[in-house]
Order: sequence, then C-alpha cells, then structure tokens
Amino acid sequence: MTIHNKFADRYNVNRILIDNLKHNTALLRLLCLALLMTFCPGRSSAQFEHKLFSSNMVIEGKVHYGFFYAQHTELEIFNAHFPAFEIDIQQMTYGKNKWERTYNYPLIGFSFFYSGYGNSPYLGSVYAVMPYINFPLYKRRNFTAGFRLAVGLGYVEKPFNRITNFKNLAIGSHLNAAANLMFEARYRLNYYLSLSGGISLQHFSNGSLKLPNYGLNVPLVSFGVALRPFKENRNIGDRYYAPVEPYEAIIRHTIEFNIGGLLGYKNMQAVFGENFIVYHVFENTFVRISPKSKVGLGLDVSYDPSQLKILEVHDIPVNNKFSIMRPGLNAAYQLVLSRVGFIFNLGYYLGGKEKSNGPLYEKLSLQYNFPKDLFAMVMLKVHWGRADYIGWGLGYKFDKKYGKRTVR
Repeated sequence: MTIHNKFADRYNVNRILIDNLKHNTALLRLLCLALLMTFCPGRSSAQFEHKLFSSNMVIEGKVHYGFFYAQHTELEIFNAHFPAFEIDIQQMTYGKNKWERTYNYPLIGFSFFYSGYGNSPYLGSVYAVMPYINFPLYKRRNFTAGFRLAVGLGYVEKPFNRITNFKNLAIGSHLNAAANLMFEARYRLNYYLSLSGGISLQHFSNGSLKLPNYGLNVPLVSFGVALRPFKENRNIGDRYYAPVEPYEAIIRHTIEFNIGGLLGYKNMQAVFGENFIVYHVFENTFVRISPKSKVGLGLDVSYDPSQLKILEVHDIPVNNKFSIMRPGLNAAYQLVLSRVGFIFNLGYYLGGKEKSNGPLYEKLSLQYNFPKDLFAMVMLKVHWGRADYIGWGLGYKFDKKYGKRTVR
C-alpha cells in the first residue's frame, strides 16, 4: 500500500510537471512568435513594425544666400546681398495614410528661418516659423528632386512707423505671414546623412492687415545637411490596402459644391485714418480628375468699404454704396491632402465701380474639411501678386453623384 502510494504521488508530481511544461511551452511559442513578428515582419505585421520602431525624424540645417527683390521703386533702399539660416525638423512619411502613398511619400516638417536682411537699418532682422510639405517630383535610388511649400508666421523687427521708421514702406506690422517656395534636390550619402541644395523664394506680407504692405521678396539659393538619428521605417505600399475606396467601383462620377463666406480686415490708419471689414461670399464647384486634384469653376461677390475712400480720393462720385460690390467668375483648382485642400482661383471681375486693381484677381486658400461636411478656410485675395486682404471663414460642402452605376 505504501509502495503504491509512493508511485501514485510520483505519478501526480510528474503529471503536474508535464502540464506545467506544456503550458510553458505554449507561452514560449507565443513569445517566439511575437518576437518573430517584431523583428522579421511579414505582410500582416507591417503596420505593427512601424508603430514599434522609429518616428522617421530628420534634423536638417540649411545655409541660404540671396538678394532683396525691389518690386517697387520705394523699396530700392533695401537692395543688398545677404545670407540666411534655417533649421528644419521633419518627418519622412512611409505610407501610414493614403495621401502619403498618393504623393510618393513626401517630407513634412517645421522650418525655423532667420536672416539679418543685409543689416538694413529700416528692416532689422526677420524670423519665421513655417510648417511645410516637400513633394517628391522625381526619385531614383539615392537621388530625389522635389518641390517644397512652406507657409507660416513671420516677425519683422522694424516695421513702418510714420515718425521713427517712415522709409520702410515694405511692411507695416511686426507679425506677418511667411511663405517659402523651393525647388530642391536631395542626395542620400549613407543611412544617416543626406545633402540638399535648392532655389527658393522667401516672402513676408501681412495681407494688407496693416498698411503699408508692399511685402518682402527674397530669391535664395541654399545648401543643407540632414541627419536621421533613428532607424528608418520601411514604406508601406498600396498592396496592404484595398485597391478602391468603399463604393468607388459603383459610383462613377461626383460633383462637389463648396459654399461659404469670409470676413477680412484692412488696417488703413496710415492712409485713411480708419479700419475696414471686407465681406466675401463664394461658391466653388469641383470635379475630381485624379486622387490628388480637383478642377472646376467658382463664383464670388465681395464688398470692400475701403473702395469708397479710394473713389473719394479720385473724385469719383458714388451714389449707391452697393455699387462697389464686385462679383467675379473664376477658374478653380484644388490640391487634396487628406482633409486639407489647397485652392487656387484665377478670376475676372464682372462688375464694380472701383477698377484701380484691374479686371483680374487671384485667390489662394487653405481649406480644412471637418467630418460633417463643414469646413474652415483662410484666403488671401491678390491682384497681380499684390495682396489685397486676408479672409477667415466657414462653409458647407455637399456632393452630387451622377453617371451609370457599374461594377468595374
């Protein structure tokens, strides 16, 4: 009996050990599988890999050299050649969102810009912080050529002052909009270092929020060195996603209607001794021609009370205040990046009593689309490169689907 109990106890102990070993083996297998998916990812684990490792961050320093472009005779006192300096913190996209794959994995980031502008006693130094996106236009092995669009906030040290700085007719305010357009080439030396060179135009303007506002335009050439301190994410291709969006294979065509209104502000104390609010309503009709682009037509009507003062100065009588309303017809183009749209309008005025700016106008707009078909917009109204005003507003968009329903 005692011997039997000993064998039974030993059997129970061995059974427990075997069960534990099986359990531990299962855990070990799961652990090995997790490690295998992490360090040797296949198609199904690609997204997990990108979340685990690096942020694809790149730090870059640029040195610019350029000259001041005097588009008006009054600005020739600023003529000079001078350097400028820039630090970029940027992200290499890898296809996490569809628009990244559509635009061939662009660079996005922030630019910190500084220049002494030739040590001009009337301008002082300028500073800018500009978010940007760099679109690759050509890629081959370690070489990339692209176009960079940067728009942000700038600071001018010495703006116009009618007593202490009356010769600065370029800028009337400390805070301004800053924009940089650059064609850039990049060459990857090794895993961590890259070189870049480019030609760009740096612009500062307050959009006529406060006069004077001729603006600052500086063509530049640049050279840069970029460092990627962390491990690079591998690009995610379209093969990991469905080839079409939901219902895209059924609904063939869509027309999009955008309706909205904006308010602009013009500080004209230096000229007329008062400020003005500009009212602008518009409608843009778009048809998508590619995953990146939409084209269409637009209608708008603007009412700018400052034009009454302009007509008064030129001794042009105004019997009805509404005679200064300016309806316009324009061609529209939209560049689409997920919820963000860059809209360009080139238009022709159909009426309006004040005609000093000519019959043509341009609008540059940044539109952010909210989930419920609402959108917010910032617009710059321009006449042949000369800013008129900046408007802020809201709008609503809706789609009209048409065409045959077919399965492709």
